[in-house]
Amino acid sequence: MQFNPDDNSISIIADIDFLLFGNGDTFNSEYSLDDRTRNVNIAYDEAVAEIFKADPQYKWDDTTNSDFPIATTNLTANLDHYTMPDSTLVVNRVRIKDENGEFITLDPAERRELTDDDLNDTGEPEKYFKLGGTIFPVPVPDYSATSGVELEFQRKGNHFETTDTDTSPGFNSQYHQFLSVGAALRYAMANGMSEKVNMLTSLKEQIRKDIINYYEKRSPDQRPKLELKKGNVKRFGY
Repeated sequence: MQFNPDDNSISIIADIDFLLFGNGDTFNSEYSLDDRTRNVNIAYDEAVAEIFKADPQYKWDDTTNSDFPIATTNLTANLDHYTMPDSTLVVNRVRIKDENGEFITLDPAERRELTDDDLNDTGEPEKYFKLGGTIFPVPVPDYSATSGVELEFQRKGNHFETTDTDTSPGFNSQYHQFLSVGAALRYAMANGMSEKVNMLTSLKEQIRKDIINYYEKRSPDQRPKLELKKGNVKRFGY
């Protein structure tokens, strides 16, 4: 589906009208485009959260992005912090060039675990910690390198603007209706449409489960994980 194309048969905005008013051919101005866009974006954020939870190994990224979720910046001598891109939700890996110009992967750490000596030291970084939207290499590098800091991250979905037309959501098209259902549900809740609320809540939950089911199963190369089974303790011997 697309956000608001001329062809209503593939339109998220037209599907909102159909779900609420039974007809997607005519735009119902009682539900403004500003409100629809905001509510579609809220549903988009919900969909991304479900995808992240269901698919931690695949590293989902919005397919409408024109680049990969890897950012680089220059390494500056004695600079103790580097700002992450605004869209960063999850940090997967931090690499910094060593004094020979070769990338090394830093180990994540908690600031509270580091000693005063760790925090005051300079040299070749081995670890990093995060505060807010900022990465702090430890020790602080005492040398510089062009494009010497690399961040691999996961980012949010790309929100729609009211002026968008044929733009599609950046996840599996089978589940794009999650956005129109979510936006229709918020309107129904705000306007006391109790029957619609019940119907749309049920539909949204079913699509949510389908999203989880799909993204959980699309990484067949993931290593199996062994877990201890909880149960009653059996005593052996005495």
